[in-house]
Parts: sequence; C-alpha cells; structure tokens
Amino acid sequence: MKVSAEELRGLIVDILLQRGLEEPQIVAEHFVEAELRGHSSHGVQRVVPLVKGLELGTIRRKLEFKVVKETPSSLLIDAMHSVGITLWASLIQRSFQEPISIIAVRNASHIGFLGYYTERLARKGYVTLMIGNAEPSVVFPGKRLRVLSTTPISISIPHEPPFVLDMALSATSRGKIIESLRRGEPIQPGLAVDEEGNPTTDPGKALRGGLLPMGGTKGFFLMLGIELLVSFITGSAVGPEVKGVLNTENPPNKGEVLIVINPQFLESNIGALSSMRGILDAPLPGEHSLLTREKRLREGIDIDETLWKTLMDLRNKNPYFSGG
Repeated sequence: MKVSAEELRGLIVDILLQRGLEEPQIVAEHFVEAELRGHSSHGVQRVVPLVKGLELGTIRRKLEFKVVKETPSSLLIDAMHSVGITLWASLIQRSFQEPISIIAVRNASHIGFLGYYTERLARKGYVTLMIGNAEPSVVFPGKRLRVLSTTPISISIPHEPPFVLDMALSATSRGKIIESLRRGEPIQPGLAVDEEGNPTTDPGKALRGGLLPMGGTKGFFLMLGIELLVSFITGSAVGPEVKGVLNTENPPNKGEVLIVINPQFLESNIGALSSMRGILDAPLPGEHSLLTREKRLREGIDIDETLWKTLMDLRNKNPYFSGG
C-alpha cells in the first residue's frame, strides 16, 4: 500500500507521543526520511523496537546525557540510554571550527541511518566520516558464531549534490533480512548462513544464524578494525557484548564516532567529484537516493500490510508490549 510522507510522519508522532517521548517529531522525521531515501531497513519498522524500549524502560523518554570529556575539538558523551536519533540530531548542530573534530557517543539507542547526519554536515561544507557498532549479526567466514554487527559507515564530501556513502560492511543489513521475513520473500544467495553455518536464502534461518561479511575474510577484519576503533574511543561494548539495538529488552550499550573535517584548513578539490562522475558515467553515492526521494514524495511510500497493521496496533493499544 502507498502512504504519504505526511500521513506516515503524523502516525509515528502519535504513536511516540502516547509513550511520552520528548520531541517525537525529530524521530518521526528521521524514519520517514529513511523511507523516502529507500533505506526502509532503517525506516518505519524501527518504530517497533523503539516503542518496546520506551514501554519497558530500557530507553529514556526524555533526552538525558553526560558529557564525560570535552575539548574545543573533541566530545565524549554517555547517552545514558537516551534516544540516539534525538541526541545526534542535536549534536550535528554544533559549530565545527577546528581543523578536525571528533564526537564519540556510547549507550544511545538506535540512531537510524548514518547518512542522515553526514549529508547535513556536507551541506554545511564539512567532510565527515561516521562509524558505529551494534548487536552482533555477522559471522567469521566458515564459522557460525555471530561476532560483529553489520558495521555501518558513512562518508560525505561537500558538493552539489553532496557525495554521501552510507552502507553496511556486511553482505547486507540485518534490517533488510527482517524486511524480507515480514514480506515472506527469500534473500539472495551469498548473504547469510543458518544456525549450522550453512548458506541459506531463508530470512528466518538467516536471522537465527548470521550474516556474511562483504569481501570474505578481508572484509571481516576491516569490520573488526572499525568496531574495535569505535569501542576503544567511545568506551562502548563490542562484539557479542553489545545489546539493546534491535532487541530493546536490554538497555543499549553500543557506540558511534563522528569525525568532522573542516576543509578551510586543507583543500577543497571539488573537481575530483565531477571528474569521477564523468569517468563512471553513473550517479555517485547519495544521488540515487535523492531521485528516490522525489519519486516517493510524489507517489507515496510503499508500506507492506503486515507493518501497517503493526503500526495501527501500536497506535490503538498502549502499552502494546507486556510490562509497559
């Protein structure tokens, strides 16, 4: 079914207001923007675990956090289980006057898709790199134990439109597997294994098993390096110790790192992007999602019947989860 962005935004605000969430419009805007950009794995379906965490008390209704350390060019925050989207929407409003600035956050709930933040900073003229970790869902090739998250990463470079790379370093995202399960669709071969470590196209078996890293063993060790870096800088949990992202019965203990480069102190070689676009003769990362956004604003956002029914149930029943 097709739903307008405005209707979807209003529905999410209603659901979250009922749970007493502070500034629910910020969260609703993020989830709807994810749907408009084609990032449905980080879109409206994420309302469900957020509501569960709010009802169970594992996620705070009001934004509270502790500044652990701060200098003119660095900030370390303990989010104290606040809503990650609300916190990061505030953090990117800061003025980044130093050549390089770093923000490290631990213990925030799911923050949505990283490109949301990096694109906005690119439009202000900054170069950014953002990385994070989450609950383990990726196995070491040939093994069956889930060790790492999908290792999200986003890189943005100022341009018009901005270059915005936003991806998981796993073969696919866990959110897309969940979406396939809800839609009753198989996943592509080579993305996941079952509980015994055997290749599978069954999304249910993939969720009980694990995802594969992009690029085999090399990809896994790249992911490992990034996740260790996140944990080292933020003080967050790492690997199998990470909880509270999708399964919000537990408080979140993951981390994110944002590195912002002010090119006023370096170089701004805009010509490189134009040159590569011409060589590739194809849209650069971030451009396709803008076209998708325009189309979905005109035609509406596709929401499957199962998810829509769940959203209606969340609106009509409060609390929805036991223990709320």
